Amino acid sequence: MSTVRARPSRRAPFLVAGAILALSAWFFPYFPSLGSPNEMTRLYLTRAILDDGSFSIDGPVERYGHINDMAGRNDRLYSDKAPGIGFLGVPVYVVAKALAGWEADGVSNASLLRWMRIVLAGVPTAAIALLLFFLLGRMGLGRPWRFFMMVAYGLGTVAFPYGVLLFGHQAATLCLLGAFALVERQTRQPGILPPVAVGLLLGTALLIEYTTALLVVPLGGWCLWVWRRRPRDLVLACAGGVVPIAVLMAYHVVCFGGPFQTGYSHLASRPFAEVHDRGLWGMVTPSGSRLLTILASPQKGLFFFTPWLLLALPALVFSCRQPGQARLRPGWYAVCTGSLLYLVFAMSLQLTAWGWSVGPRHLCPLVPFWVLAVGVLLAAGSRWSRRSKLCLRVLVPYSMAAIVLPTATFGGFPPDFSNPLADFSIRLLLAGCMPPNAASELAGVSPAWGALPFWLGCTALIVWVHWQDTDTKASKLLPLVVACLLTAAVLTITGGTTAQEARALHWVQHDILGCLP
Repeated sequence: MSTVRARPSRRAPFLVAGAILALSAWFFPYFPSLGSPNEMTRLYLTRAILDDGSFSIDGPVERYGHINDMAGRNDRLYSDKAPGIGFLGVPVYVVAKALAGWEADGVSNASLLRWMRIVLAGVPTAAIALLLFFLLGRMGLGRPWRFFMMVAYGLGTVAFPYGVLLFGHQAATLCLLGAFALVERQTRQPGILPPVAVGLLLGTALLIEYTTALLVVPLGGWCLWVWRRRPRDLVLACAGGVVPIAVLMAYHVVCFGGPFQTGYSHLASRPFAEVHDRGLWGMVTPSGSRLLTILASPQKGLFFFTPWLLLALPALVFSCRQPGQARLRPGWYAVCTGSLLYLVFAMSLQLTAWGWSVGPRHLCPLVPFWVLAVGVLLAAGSRWSRRSKLCLRVLVPYSMAAIVLPTATFGGFPPDFSNPLADFSIRLLLAGCMPPNAASELAGVSPAWGALPFWLGCTALIVWVHWQDTDTKASKLLPLVVACLLTAAVLTITGGTTAQEARALHWVQHDILGCLP
């Protein structure tokens, strides 16, 4: 008697991506007393364009208050960031303003920020996770592990906090990964539209975040290699890229007087200007200790929060040498080049220029490419692949806890703590001090109780992806136990509370979160 295997659901990847989006939108860590200048400067640009018909944010500053992240020229104020998110926020604001009867006062900054976060940070993060699912299938990885890597990326890397907050990293990353996916498709099925879209996406990434040039240039070099014998495709790609780059240069001319003049050359805040005036745009002589801080420290270390990404370093080398990746080998060379450029950038950028951040936020564009490389390693089916899977089963749940906890309790942490997870985030959690969330705002429960569905959702998702594979129950359960022990150790190991840490913790609990009398 033959058995009929159930066909895998085509909706499952979309449901997982939807779950990642819902979890990223659950909490709303926004505190008007702090101002969130990195987010508000982009929001102010959106308001200025629609409300004032201007790139100058003088109007929003006058109406809503002063912020730190601004540039000044000819007695006018501008956003100091790349303008892409401010531009993309205009359609979001149009809808919000229309629903409010076209009254700007009917759309609060908090309301607009919430929707801009969801549309321009949460949706790109979920879309990247979904794109990874299909790209990993092209790399030969099985369906259960593709689900695992979706969740690992969406909830267990720096993608999660920047899918919650209105920074440009996730939207720019989606553009870069989308361009990679289109070039990969073009190597299999040449067409007319992909080259135009690739140029448009790479140019838009630069319009959103200046630092993406570190990957845009190598990926552009890959395009030149792929289309070196097809001049038409090169012309189409350049035509697509000209549009966003021309918009960016025109913005620079209007606001700062030249196509290559950015807001960082005209910072209004003297302390910020002093940082960015050193060296080249704030980058100074590369330092090994600075790189060690960015990669390994409890304050910002990429591998402290997501140690499973250490697998990406050998995986990148493996991907370049794997016979099955011959068609994409130039693309992997481009990713390796971009990775080296980003690491040199991390070695050179002064630590104060990273701001308050969960992990090294400027490295966000690298992460999905490293996830792809890890997927290639897993798909090889070698002894190292099996060992890598075991490491992932242990380290991904830890990474989820290390990434999600500070995002859910405060949206990050002040730069005052030797181990911010144990000395700051876990103390806020145990005290029930949390920002508003969907349940607390809709059902009127306390933020601590409103967080319960979020924690249950995260737990259910990681348990579900663990159980997708055909391994034995023991091989699935034991890594989870080890992951729980590792997480518990990191969340409880503390060197004691200094006076500075105690003041910072009390300030957040009393003045910002208002959970202390």
